[in-house]
Amino acid sequence: MIILLFCGNDRSSATVFTHLKLHHNLIGVVTELPGSRKKLIKNRIKRLGFFTVFLQLLFMKLQLPFIKFMSKRRFEEIKKSFKIEEINHFNNILQVSSINNIEVIDYVNEIKPDVIVVNGTRIISKKILIAIDVPIINIHVGITPKYRGVHGGYWALVNKDIENCGVTVHYVDSGIDTGNVICQRKIEITKKDSFVTYPLLQLKKGLACLDIALKKINKKDYSVMDTSFSESKLYYHPTITQYLYNWIFKGIK
Repeated sequence: MIILLFCGNDRSSATVFTHLKLHHNLIGVVTELPGSRKKLIKNRIKRLGFFTVFLQLLFMKLQLPFIKFMSKRRFEEIKKSFKIEEINHFNNILQVSSINNIEVIDYVNEIKPDVIVVNGTRIISKKILIAIDVPIINIHVGITPKYRGVHGGYWALVNKDIENCGVTVHYVDSGIDTGNVICQRKIEITKKDSFVTYPLLQLKKGLACLDIALKKINKKDYSVMDTSFSESKLYYHPTITQYLYNWIFKGIK
């Protein structure tokens, strides 16, 4: 089965890339360059308001470095279980400013993949989805559709919803983490884990889910899970006040 990867240029994407390269028939990679941070912040302000975004930035600039420092040993412990190779060393790469560039369609038509795996890109536009007539699947660090957006594991713990603290592999549609679910797995949290290690635990389970999804698609089995949650919510980065409240009063690091 010919596999094509759409990804960002971060550690998570490098981990998925390495897994596909070592265990599957990865033929091509499309990497998306980081977008304008200023534009991202402006769009977030339009959606959430200036005050909320300001507090989110405070969390990322002031609180997050402290969490990373305190979790360094646990982070390295989990990281050792992954094999990570440099994406840029692969011999068939298309680098684009946006995954929605028209040249992506030409590249897909050239590769003729049986399936496309997505990790860490922007939302794929309807134009691209319509033009690509192969299954597209995504690894999402959260249980969808209940925990869409970012930091699904963290928000599940905040909500005391341990049963839905996990990861999902789903088909990509035009919504945000709304596609039909192929596989989900719950993660196990220890007292040593925190905001920065939850995603690593999710990624580890996500790779196992990815293997299951690819095996099903290879057998032309496109069956999906029943995920009829009463609640479906899009989550964002926590603000510094939200994080401190949840840490002090709920013990969620």
